Formats: sequence, structure tokens, C-alpha cells
Amino acid sequence: MEEEILRGRSRPGTRLDERELSERYKVSRTPVREALQRLSASGLAVARGLKGLQVAQMSVADLLDALSVVAELEALACVQAARRITPDQRELLQKAHEACGRAALRNEADAFYDANIDFHEAIAAASHNRVLQDELRRLSLKTAPYRRTITFQPGRMASSQVEHEAVLTAILANDPTGAGTLMRSHVAMLSDGIADFLHFVRRSEHSGLFLENS
Repeated sequence: MEEEILRGRSRPGTRLDERELSERYKVSRTPVREALQRLSASGLAVARGLKGLQVAQMSVADLLDALSVVAELEALACVQAARRITPDQRELLQKAHEACGRAALRNEADAFYDANIDFHEAIAAASHNRVLQDELRRLSLKTAPYRRTITFQPGRMASSQVEHEAVLTAILANDPTGAGTLMRSHVAMLSDGIADFLHFVRRSEHSGLFLENS
């Protein structure tokens, strides 16, 4: 269920029905119930009265705050990855970047988003910092649906790919300062373009991503 949230398969506000999930995953309702309890404990699911348990929604202010933290954590991951990346991880990072490029050329936003997750996760893994990886995973799960929606903005895939290229080059050149600065800027672009993002969301099928009082 976490992976479905991360990959944008379960959007904020999606109802999490115990019976439906049990049938979908072909397991008894006991492990589903336990999984839902874990999602609730981590803040990824919330109870909405008669609407039942839903994938948590964020306010605009909370999203901006979360992205500012993500920017710093991802920058730190790049700094450490530039110093610690192994030959095998270099290859994986390059492959994830190439997958992003192919998806961008085909204008396939969903494929680009999946490859984008692989790219960022490859950097986190190359940091060899388990505490950092855990914190990034937790925040990524909360912000992923919103970051995914930003992918659909015109020109975003192309610009993101250019930013990825710069980050990749710095990491492979073992330039921790450059890698960190470039990644911080890359993630911060999500916050800087939030006004365009909000206009996009409000006039698209993605309306309802945010809490109503946001």
C-alpha cells in the first residue's frame, strides 16, 4: 500500500476499504487491518468520519514545509553519494537517468515519474546513510502524490531531465558541494513553481488533492 501511494496509484483522499483491499491483495482482512493501522500511525492514512479511512491529504502550507525539508535531505544524500557511491551504484543511477530521458522523449508522464523515483532512490542508496534513507522514504511517501502531479505540468519533464543531468554529472565527478547545491535547487523548484501548480491542479482532474481548508 505504501508503494501504491509512492507511485501515485493511491491519490490523497482515496478511501481505504478493508474488504476491497483484502480482495485486491488476496489476503485475509487481518494483515490488511494491521497495514492500515501502520499507515494511520505514520500519518499516511486518516479517518474522515463517515467517509472512513482515507489516504492523507496535505494543506498547501504543509506541502511547502515538507518540500523544504525534502530539499535539504536530498541535498545531503547527494553530498554523501558523491563521496560514497560504488561502481555498481553509478551504473544504476545512470540507468535510472536514461529511463527518465526515454520517458520524457515519449512524453509519458507516468513512466517518467516511476523512473524519477528510481533516480532519487538510487542517490539515497548511494549515500549509504540508513537514517537519511528512512527519513527520505517517510517524507517521500507524504509528498509523492503532489510531486507526481507536478510532472504533468507542461515542460516539467524536460526541465527536470536537465536538472537530473547536472546532479548526475556532479555525483559521478565526486563533487559533493556541487551535487548538493544542484539537488537542493532541483527540489526547491517544486516550491518555487507552486503557484502554477495550484492553478494546474484546480483546473484538472487532480482537484481534490489538497485539504479543503488549504
